[in-house]
Amino acid sequence: MADRSEYTNKYFWYIVGDRIALVEKKAEGAEEGTGSFTSITTAGIKIRLEYVTRPKKFTGTLTESSEIPEQFHEALAMKVIADMYKLPGENFNLQVAQYFDQQYAQEIREAKKYASRHHVRGGQIRPVEF
Repeated sequence: MADRSEYTNKYFWYIVGDRIALVEKKAEGAEEGTGSFTSITTAGIKIRLEYVTRPKKFTGTLTESSEIPEQFHEALAMKVIADMYKLPGENFNLQVAQYFDQQYAQEIREAKKYASRHHVRGGQIRPVEF
């Protein structure tokens, strides 16, 4: 097995939007002016990724269920109500908006306590080998 430092000094990763990019440092005699990194050219290297998934985004269809625990669904409604009362128009009312913002903040505190008690870290870790 090769020394781990051989890989840690040659291969790098970075995140672009919701994607992860894997690159390697170019060889010493590589063409100048094209950057110092390139796509990985070595075949057969096993890579293990451990990552945290995020809950699915809400869509217009109601056929998919949320990954957010059910007891916190009301918090989402409170945030929407608070934001709606902040919009200009006949329903504009900052006092009511502030009340719903406070209720939302309280639910967020409860959700954080729930997450720490149940060791929720935002998703599942799934190893992937390329």
